[in-house]
Order: sequence, then structure tokens, then C-alpha cells
Amino acid sequence: MVEAEDAAGCHGQHHDLDHGRGQDPAHGGDDMPSARDRGRGEDEEAETETLLAADDKKTPILVQVVSAEGAAADEKCEKPIDAVVEAKKHHASRRQLMACCAVASVNLLGGVCLAHSSSLIPALEGPDSEVPVEKHHAAWIASALVLAVPVGSLVSLCVNDYVGRLSLCKLISVPFFVGMALIASAGSLSQVVAGRLVLGLAAGIWHGPSVLYISEVADKNIRGGLGAFGPAVASLGILVCYAMGAALHWRTHAWLNCLLPLVTLALLYALAMETPVWLRAHGSPEAAAAASLYFYNDPDKVLSVASGGKKKKKRERTGAAAWRMLFLDPRGYKPLIIIHAVFIVQQIVGIYISIYYAVSFFKETGSTIDPYMATILIGVVRLVGCSGVSLVLSRLGRRPLMIASSLGQAAAMAVSGYASRRILAGDSVSSMWVVAGVLVYILFACLGWQVLPWSMMAELFPHEVRSAAQPLNTGVVHFYMFVFLQLYPTVLDLVGGAANLMFLFSGTSALSAVFVFVFLPETRGRTLAEIEEYFRHNTTFLTERRRQRREREARREAQRARGAV
Repeated sequence: MVEAEDAAGCHGQHHDLDHGRGQDPAHGGDDMPSARDRGRGEDEEAETETLLAADDKKTPILVQVVSAEGAAADEKCEKPIDAVVEAKKHHASRRQLMACCAVASVNLLGGVCLAHSSSLIPALEGPDSEVPVEKHHAAWIASALVLAVPVGSLVSLCVNDYVGRLSLCKLISVPFFVGMALIASAGSLSQVVAGRLVLGLAAGIWHGPSVLYISEVADKNIRGGLGAFGPAVASLGILVCYAMGAALHWRTHAWLNCLLPLVTLALLYALAMETPVWLRAHGSPEAAAAASLYFYNDPDKVLSVASGGKKKKKRERTGAAAWRMLFLDPRGYKPLIIIHAVFIVQQIVGIYISIYYAVSFFKETGSTIDPYMATILIGVVRLVGCSGVSLVLSRLGRRPLMIASSLGQAAAMAVSGYASRRILAGDSVSSMWVVAGVLVYILFACLGWQVLPWSMMAELFPHEVRSAAQPLNTGVVHFYMFVFLQLYPTVLDLVGGAANLMFLFSGTSALSAVFVFVFLPETRGRTLAEIEEYFRHNTTFLTERRRQRREREARREAQRARGAV
């Protein structure tokens, strides 16, 4: 109310000044002066100008007073206007934030999918299991999910551009419910594996549309933090799954998981709407304008230029061009190579083995601490770490976080491996050293290698190839995961136990810091267009640094040349 009154007062003040000077055309009407009056007024103005010209001392004072009054009035008027603009920007950012958080809630289902095998496998291997399994079956129960993820990614690739990002996020609930119901009612190993395969289908569909939605809706100042929010929600799902697996029978656990899609669907219907980019690309300009108005207070704003059209033939040509750009254009194939290298390193440093084999892994270390309690602690640390990185990601660059993650993982795994070797050798070493080392490893993993590769997957690619690259990357990355999960029991035997495996993870983590330093680009504070330009002109991050150094030297030389002239 006060701002409105001030604005009205400002308007009235300017109106009175204009009226006093006889410059208000709105008040012409019957009060318009006659020709004789206008002539007399011109004579008076000429006389006034002569007097003012003669009075050199008073003129500056008069001008300053009038200017000060006008400036004060303008400043008073600008304050409420600026406050309104800032309030609108704040509300727009809040709407983006709520919509993206609602879409990121599907990561809760993904986290449950990832962690479910950690408690399911020990329960089925137990002596009183209703579905008895052998030890060599454990790798298939764990990896069946990631084996089906490429199929889900293919489904996402085929329907993503047709049904939209938001609709696809809603459809994930169907295979998740079916997969959990199959496991809950399983009477044989084959039905358990079938349930895991259906969950893999859900996991394959899950990641692509949620990341695309955030990249197409969130402004760059909040995009980084939101990219890390999804893994934080997945970590919450992992923690919930660990806790339920420790406290409940495996069938009860699976049946309760069937209710989780109700939470995500409620959030999606209440808070989210389709992205303006997708709506504009699919011939819905009115809906796109409404979405842009909702997210940005601007019906014409989109975060990236979408190509496409209403006709199927045009969409097919655009799709073919997207695949050519992905594999032949440096803006496509360079980020593709870097992303796949990042995810291979992610597997080598042991990120997902600590999730899928959490209980079994702790049993192998020789620790006397209850493995289920240890996995719950892992879930807590993972949740705290992923939530913390979502807060600092917008303030710190990706490269510093990834390098810190690599070095921290290396040190933590070295400590845990040394303690585990001493325990297995029969020395009196506290098991807390093993647990503490793994927990610190998980914390540093959340700082970089677990979270950032997924958030960078959409950032690095231009819009023209993003819809094709995202499902492709998700499918191939989970194939890498399947291979490493299958190899885990074999590698564990080859290296001579859990302690030596920890030393292996420590060494690969240290080498990953070198990889990040040389190859990984910095995306913080850059628009999507600027990231495209980076890949157009650079192959490694060191290439960009050399180019920037040459440009600085050229500018200094030019400045010295101008100074000499």
C-alpha cells in the first residue's frame, strides 16, 4: 500500500509540475489560449529569457533546484518499480525451483531401484529364505536392473519428443509399480530377476526426461544446484531403502515400495508444467507462451532455441540432423567422448559397487559392525553429501569439486583398506576405521563423482542433440555399470579380497584427479551457448587455458603499442 501511494504521489507531483508550466495537453479543451494570448505569452517568454540571461548568478541555482526536484521525484518513482520487478523475478525463480524439484522427485524412485538389491540379496541368501539363491546368482540380481536400463533409455529416446518431458516423468510410475509387485509376490529366482528387469526399464526412462526438464526450465543461476538436487533425492531414496531393508521382511519392503509413486505423482500434478522449449518445438505456441509467462514472466522467453515442427516429416529430418551433429560436429562428439570417459572412470573408482553390494561389501572387510547398520550410515552420509553439494554447486566450479572428490576418495579408501588388511590379518584394529574410511569415501564421492557426471550430462550438449544424446548416454552408461557389477565378484577374488580392492579404488581415484585437470571443462556460470562455443574451439581444458593466455598476451601487446604511440 505504501509503495502504491508513493507511486501515485510521484505521478501527481509530475502532473502538477507539468500543469504549472502549461505543458499538459490533456487539459487543453476550453482553456486553450487565443492567438493574442499566445502572442503575449511569446513576448513574455522572450522577456523572461532576457532577464534570466542577464542574471548569471541566479540561473544555475534555479536550474539546480528544478533538476534536484526532478531527480528526487524520479528516484522516488523508481523505488517501487524496482521493487515490483525484483518481486516478479523472485516469484518466477521460485516457480522454476518448485517445478524442477517436483520433477526431480522421480529420483526418489530411482534411488530405491538402485539400493533395493543391497538388502534383497542377503535376505535371499539366508538359510530360511523363501526363494533360496546361490552366491553366484547375486551378481545377476544386482546387475539385472542395469541390464534393462538401455531398453528403458531406448523407450525414452523413442517417445521423449512425442509425449514431452513431464508426461514421461509421470509414466515412470507404471513400470516401477509392476517391478516391485513382481518382487513382492515372487516364488522363484526367475520372478525376482524379472522384477529387477522391469525396475531397470523404469530406471532407464527415469533419468533422461528429469535432467532435460531442469536444463530447459531453470535459469543458469539456479541450474547447477538443481542438477545436484536430483542425486540428493536419489540418496534419500537409497537411505529409505536401506532403513526399510534392515527393519522389514523383504516382501513387506517391496510392497511398501509400491506406494512411493503416489508421492511423486502428487508433486508433478501440483507443481510442474511442460517446458516452453518442448511446447514451442511441437507447434503449441499458445501453451509455450503460457508456460514461459509462468516460469519467466515473459511469454516469449525460452532458454534454448528448439528446432522442429508440427509435421512428422520435418521432425524426422530434424532427428537425422541431430544424429549427424552428435557424431560429426565437434559440439556433439567432443562432449559425447568426455561424458563417456567420465562415466567409465566413475565405475573404476567404485561408486556404484558401494551401493549395489553395500551389505556384502562390509561383510568382506572383516568389520564386526552390523553391515545393515553400516549401510544405513552410508545412506545418511550420502544424503547429507548430495544435499550439501547442491548448495555449494552454484558457488564453486565443477572442476574444483571433482578434483577434491578424487583426492578425498583416494585418501579415505587407503585408510579403510589398510584397516581392513590389519583386521583380516588378525591384528587388534577397531572396525570403526574401516567404516569411517568408507563413510568419508562416500562423502567425497557425493561431492563430485557420484553427482556431477549426471548433472553435466545435459549441460554439455546443445539443444539440437540433447534429446538424442540423453537416452543414448543413459543406456550406454548403465551398460558400463552392468559390466562392472558383473565383474565385481571376479575382481574381488583376483585382487585377493576387500582390502586390496580398496587400495585399487584408492589408486584409480588419485588418477581420476589427473583426468579431471586435463579434460573436464568448467560449466559454472556459462550459458548453454557458451558451452557450445567451448567445444567448437577446444579439445581439452588445457587447450582453452593456452588460448586464453595467448589472448591476454595479445591484449597486453596491443595496449603497450597504443601507449607507445
